[in-house]
This record gives sequence, C-alpha cells and structure tokens, in this order.
Amino acid sequence: MNAILVAGAALVGLPILLHLIMKQEPKRLPFPAFRFLKQRLKTNQRKLRLRHWLLLLLRMLLIALFCLTLYQPSILSNGLIDLSGRQPVAAVLVIDTSPSMNYAEGNKSNLEEACARAAELLNDLPEGSRIAIVETGDPGGDWLPSASDARSKLADIAKRAPKPGQANAAAGSSQSVSTSLVHAYQLLKTVDEQSDTQETLPRLVAIFSDRAAASWDASRSEDLKKLRDAVPPPAVAHAVIDVGTEKPVNVAILAAEMHDGRPQQVPANQPVSVTVTLAAIGLDVRPTVLATLDDGKPLRKDTEVKDGSTQTITFDFRDLKPGLHQLRFKLENADSLMADNERSFTFRVTEPRRTLAITDEPGDPANGSFGDAHFWRLAVSAAREFGCDVVKTDAVPDLESYEAVVLLNVARPDAELWGKLQKYAEGGGKVVVAPPGEDRLVLDAYNGEAATRLLPGAFKEKPVDVTQLPEANPRRRGVAWAVLTQNDAHSDRELQHPMLAPIKAWKARPDVDAVRNPRKAFKYWQVEPRGAGKPIAHYDNDDDPKNRHPAVLERDLGKGRVILLTTRLDPPGDADWNDYWTANSWAVAFPDMLLRYAAGSAADANFNYPVGAVVNLPLAKLLSGRRDNLVIVGPGIAGADALIRLADRQTELRLSPPRTEAAGNFKITAANPPAGAPPHEEGFSLNIPAEESRLDKAPVEGIEDLTGADTVIPLGKNVPLAEMLAKSPISQRPVELFPWLLIAVLILLTVENLLSNRFYRRPK
Repeated sequence: MNAILVAGAALVGLPILLHLIMKQEPKRLPFPAFRFLKQRLKTNQRKLRLRHWLLLLLRMLLIALFCLTLYQPSILSNGLIDLSGRQPVAAVLVIDTSPSMNYAEGNKSNLEEACARAAELLNDLPEGSRIAIVETGDPGGDWLPSASDARSKLADIAKRAPKPGQANAAAGSSQSVSTSLVHAYQLLKTVDEQSDTQETLPRLVAIFSDRAAASWDASRSEDLKKLRDAVPPPAVAHAVIDVGTEKPVNVAILAAEMHDGRPQQVPANQPVSVTVTLAAIGLDVRPTVLATLDDGKPLRKDTEVKDGSTQTITFDFRDLKPGLHQLRFKLENADSLMADNERSFTFRVTEPRRTLAITDEPGDPANGSFGDAHFWRLAVSAAREFGCDVVKTDAVPDLESYEAVVLLNVARPDAELWGKLQKYAEGGGKVVVAPPGEDRLVLDAYNGEAATRLLPGAFKEKPVDVTQLPEANPRRRGVAWAVLTQNDAHSDRELQHPMLAPIKAWKARPDVDAVRNPRKAFKYWQVEPRGAGKPIAHYDNDDDPKNRHPAVLERDLGKGRVILLTTRLDPPGDADWNDYWTANSWAVAFPDMLLRYAAGSAADANFNYPVGAVVNLPLAKLLSGRRDNLVIVGPGIAGADALIRLADRQTELRLSPPRTEAAGNFKITAANPPAGAPPHEEGFSLNIPAEESRLDKAPVEGIEDLTGADTVIPLGKNVPLAEMLAKSPISQRPVELFPWLLIAVLILLTVENLLSNRFYRRPK
C-alpha cells in the first residue's frame, strides 16, 4: 500500500476534531434576581475586607503607641513653654564682674551690656519664675523675692561700672565664673524644696560674660560636671551670653615689682628700683608712664610696645626715709579698658628689725665689759637685717614691740620670766632659748612647771661631752650638724625644713666655708622632746640616725614659736662647748638663720595683693603695746568700713572683702596713737591680676563641654536677646510626652472597641 494514501486516509479524522473544538455552546441566561444577589455579595465582601484591614491597622497602631508610651519620649519645646502653656522656671543669672568686663566699646562697657541683656531675659521669663543673681565678685547670693528685686540688683551692678575714659578705683573682683557656677548649681539643687508650688521647675543657668580666659578655670570642669549632674531632674539648661569684643585694643600696666626680684622691705640708705611691665594688644604704641611716690611730683618715662608683646621700664628712687612708701603708676592716655591703666605698689624702707636678748650678764661694751651677749650682738648686727637690744633678767621690758626674743645663758629663769615669754609666744612672738653650761644651769628651773609650758623638751641631768670619747673615735674632736656632714636620706629630709633651707643651697656651692669646714660642738645638753616639741636638726654623733641627739628643737605655741638650742652660745674667751664664734661664716650665718626663721625674713614681707584677697598685717608696731581701734584709708573705704575694732589679745589684722575689692593704695594707722610715740603706718596695695588685661577668650569647646553644644551665644550689640535665644538650646527645652501618649492610647483603645463591636455585630 502506498504510504501517501495511508497518510491521506488519516486526515479523514481532522473534520471530526474541528467539529468537537468549534462546537458552539448554547447561550445561558441567568435569572435576574440571582444576578442581583451575586452583585450584592461582591459588594459586601469588599466592605468587610476594608473593615478588617482598618481594624488590623488600628490594633497595630494601638500596640505601637503603647510601646512608645512605655519608652517615655520627649520633644523640644520653644520658648521655655510646654504643651500646657507658659511654665515658671528656676533661673540663676551669673554676672561676670571681673575687671576685664570694664572694657568699653563706644559708650557702654561690657558689664553694662551684660546687665542690660540679663534684664531682657528677666522680661521673657514666665510669671512666677524663681530668680537668683550671682556675681563672680561675690559668689554668694540667694533666690530673690521677685523679678523687680532682680532688676534692682542688676541696676546696682551696672552702676559700679566706670564710665568710658574714667579711671576706676573699683576695678572688680578677680573670682572666676567657674567659682560662681558652684553656687549656681547648689541653688538649683534645693530650689524645689524652697518653692511654694509642688510642681517641678525647669532649671536654667544663664551666664553673662566677656568669655575672657582669666574668668574661666578649666581645671574645675570635672568637678563642675559632678555638681551639675547632682541637680535633680529636669536637667539644667545653660546659656552663655558672650558680651565681649572680638578684636579688643588695649594698653596695660601688667605688673609693678622690685627690680631683680628683691624684697619689698629695703634697708635704709639703699636705692630702690621698681620695674613696671607694659603690654599692648591690637596695636603698636608709644605709651607714657607717670610714677608718683607718696603723692609727690610725678616722674615721666616713655617706651615703645609692639602689638602682642611686653616692655619694661625701671624707676629709681634714692634717699628715702625709713617707713612705708607707696607708688602709683599711670598711663598718660586713656583707652577702652581703664582698669589696667593704673597700678599701685607698696614697699617699706626699714631700720634694723628689733630683737631682744635677755641675759644674766649684759655687760657694758663702753667700759670694756662685754658680757654674755657680746658675740651674739656682733653677729646679729653684721647681717644688718636685725638689731639687738640686751637687757638683764630683772629689767625685761614689754616684749610686744620686738620681733624675736632670745633667752641667752640665763642660769635660773624664774616663773615670772617664763610666764612673760609664754604670753609673748602665745600672742605671736618668737622665742629662742640658748641655755648656759652645766656649771650655771639650774635643772629645776629649766625642767620646772613654768618652763614645761614653754620649752619643747626636757633636759637630761648632765650634758654630753664628746671630748671624753676614746682617742680612736674621730667624733672626739667635736660633732657638727648631720645635715652639714651627711648625705643620707634622713639628712635630706631634715633639709626640707624651712630653717635649714639655706644649708641646702650652701651644699650646692663649693666655696661656702660653713659646709667645707663645718663648726662643731664639743658639749651639748641631751634634750628629750616633749608635748608638741620636735627636733629640727641633729648632731652627727652616731652613724645611725635613730641615735643622733637633737641640736635644735622647736615648738609651736599659740600663734608663736619657741626654738631651743642644746649647745651653749659661749661668752668671749670660753670655747669649751663649741667653736661657733671662730673665724668662719657660720658665726654670722647661724644667728641670722635662727632669727630669719623665727621672726621671718625681710624677703617674705609682702605688701602687694590682688583685689579680693585676704590681707594679713602685724599689729605690734602699729599699736605700741596698746589696745586701740584702727583707721583704714583707701579707695572704696567709707563710713563704718574705715574704722577697725580690735579684739583683746589680737596680734594680727585680717582684712577681707568688701574692704579689699577696690584697686589702689591703702594705709592703716592707730585711731589714738600714744602721746610722744613715733608714728607708725601699715599699708598695702591691691591690683587686678595681669591675666585680666590679656583679653584672649576661653575656647568655646571647653565651655560647651560643661554647658552643652551650641550654648555659647556670641551676642551682637544691636541684636535682641530673644532673637538669639530662639536659635539656642535654651529655647528647646525637653517636654515629657508620657501623659499625652497615655491619653492617646486610651482614646485609640476606645475607638477600636467601638469599631470592632460595630463591624462584628450579628443580625438578630
């Protein structure tokens, strides 16, 4: 069979396939009522699906909002206002009153600008706010009764600012802003306890300053952070209003001091040289300095100072009489900061300082009788700083006028003499006791009850005599002080004592004979320390420091001091106890070292202080043994402040602010000086610190490390404070959202319940 025919026969089934595929279905017509029901079913299904999605989203939102509520978030509210309206705040306004704030650009100083801007802030604070104003010159202060009281205090502060071009006596205090912040945080810590309302007040510290570096103490930053964080919530908001000038121009007298660092107490008949240091900021200048001594005719000197550098001028004065002298240095031309255009300086020209030697045999050098105090008096006079009066034990005068008293070779001091010395020491006097030898010293007198109340140690029965040691012992030929011969750790510790400080310097020089060939003692009393007594120096009588005997002992008694020697200070021709008086610098250096430590060195005398300091002045010479009121004269002193009333037995005058808040020269005299007594004045000078004249600003980063980011506001002179604060974090105080979110959760829960009941409602 042909294959083509077979394939053709197979095609016979193709029509059948097409018939089946293309077969036409009959047209179906749905019943009209059923078609309506299907359309309603689709519509209902779409509504139910929408309702279910809506309920699902509502329940998801409810859960998310509930979680957010538990997180207790907050938002930033503008203008110190929360969502319920204007809320009172607790605001501490810190006003920088340091001398640099007296810088005047135009007709208004930085201090006046600070007070004006602080008043603007007061106007913007909500009604009922608690307000405190803290000055850097007076870190105290408390919450003020009302906003009007705060405005009055700001007005008083502004009045203290000098007018441009005027010299200011009240230059301002040198306290830092950091010190005032301590008090500000303490006020905020307890504000809720002192508030009449139960509501917690937001906390605000607003600082008005020129941001001068001298007004900020970076070393206190960590301590201030701890105080800030100790304030109860809410957290303290800060605003630092910078009222300073960006590019200041200033010429200043930075310092006045003795030339080459010499003491401020100068022996008579010596020239006095005082060096003045000048500085310039923002310009090159040729200033003229006027120097006025004791209200005399001014001396003029010119110099040249380059921008950013310093220059010195030295003024010389000769033939000055003994007594107190005061200088006033002044720049001839005015500038923007007058507080540093003047500088005061006080010094004293002295006759030898009075000391007294009490002895059994004072002698009479005019008749060839030298007595027990001959070598001592020669040694004291040779050093020139001290003079020495010598009296017998039965003719002791009033001791208050002496700076030190020496009990020298007295065999049997009686109870009355010990009592006088004790009273003198307790009142601030300095007593040196040099005992006699064993042939004269009466042990009962030196170890008795009256002596015990004064002396730092008790005497053993017999002195130590090193000349009785074996021949082979090198100490048989005398023992020196261990600090002069030894270099061990014990001696190094002794050299830290103030009296022995000169020896420490001598040991560093090879030409000092007192170290190369130290003086030695052959005999000395063995003294056992008692009570508050303690050794200052020991003899080199043993290799073991624990076995060394005291050479000098001391005891603090009341406000004074008692020093006890253990070897005799020999009268002429008697060298049995030591060779202190032989040809050696020790003969002069040792008495001078004792008196300098006891009475204080002239190099320690200080008459010049920064404003706001505590000034201490001796009263012995001023009162000449009498109890009397004092009168103080100086800038800013008026009325009752000029009279100083003294307490009984007061030996030192202590002056503190407000008497020391003004710069200038001050003098103190007795209100009723004794008739016929030589006049005596005490005095001092107060000046602003040199740092206040430099005017460089503290870094913003260092301040904001404490106060927070973007809290330092460089305020333009003509820009309203409210406009600047609107951009500051002070106007974006955190407001707690917890109560509002909780209300929203309850509302959503109610809506969800209503909708679910409605959507799921079944027909009856």
